[in-house]
Amino acid sequence: MKSFEFIEHTADIAIRVRGAKLEDLFRNSACALFSILINYKPKKATSEEKVILESETLEELLVTWLNELISLFFAYKFLPAEYSLVIEESQNAKILKALIKGAEFNPYKNKINKEVKAATYHNLKVEKIDKEYVAEIIFDV
Repeated sequence: MKSFEFIEHTADIAIRVRGAKLEDLFRNSACALFSILINYKPKKATSEEKVILESETLEELLVTWLNELISLFFAYKFLPAEYSLVIEESQNAKILKALIKGAEFNPYKNKINKEVKAATYHNLKVEKIDKEYVAEIIFDV
């Protein structure tokens, strides 16, 4: 099973992501995002970032997660290599706790393929189909 695939979209970039668990879906979404941005993965993690996010819905949590990763990449030049995620659900909130290991990204040594401005809510879906989670995400480029 492919963890993500690109799907047709007129102006931006759209992906369909799959995961056996919610954590897999969010991890695979992050991998898809960085496959759009660059053709490079750090050989060794030299730093880490802790991220805690809270949202009312899984869709909102997914967009917030991806936009947080975009912010870490462009503002702090942090390139993730490994994701350790836990998603907790309660009646009123969805909470993501992540420890992300990565390295500094040097834009002078490594080319950015396509600048991604943001993950969007446009046509966003997160569904459980059979025994896997599936999401469709559109990135503004």
